[in-house]
Amino acid sequence: MQIKWWHIVLIVIYVVNLAVLDYFVFLKKTPPSVVTNIIEQKIIPTSILTPTSVPVNTQTPTFTPAVSKPRPKIRNVSYLPISTSGSTQSNDWVSLAGTDFYFDTKDYLGLVEIYFETNIKLLNGNGIVFVRLYNDTHGVGVQGSEVQSNLQKDTAVISGKVSFYQGRNLIKVQAKSLTADTAIFTSGRLKIVTEN
Repeated sequence: MQIKWWHIVLIVIYVVNLAVLDYFVFLKKTPPSVVTNIIEQKIIPTSILTPTSVPVNTQTPTFTPAVSKPRPKIRNVSYLPISTSGSTQSNDWVSLAGTDFYFDTKDYLGLVEIYFETNIKLLNGNGIVFVRLYNDTHGVGVQGSEVQSNLQKDTAVISGKVSFYQGRNLIKVQAKSLTADTAIFTSGRLKIVTEN
């Protein structure tokens, strides 16, 4: 292969470039602050460096968080019937056969209140008939469930608010008569009010 004159020119240019590069990169190091000042003076025009008045918004932006309105609760009423009737002439509380049922407040989501609604009467209208719910699991009368009547005709009577123990409880209907007259429990049910 024959070397031509322009090959020699390229080699010389290459060597000169390496020499210049070595000189500026490795031998002559300029402090960074001087380089920065030179760049700032040459690149940044003086009109930009002079302070000018810029309008400033002095009001603080206010953010109003989005508030979702709570969904109104809907009140529901359901009934749990007590299917069996019964009677007694006893002056003490007697559990009426066939009136037992299990009740658990956890079965009713959003439970607000419970009432005991009954139809009761006295056979001859002499004295007073008493009826209540009895918690057989705990051996106590259900608080607020007691109702009474002194009428011979079948009468609808509603208790105040009834309070049940938590958990699954065996409930029975109990009745008693103030006198020897027959106290009759015709029918009954629980009125259960929930809100969801």
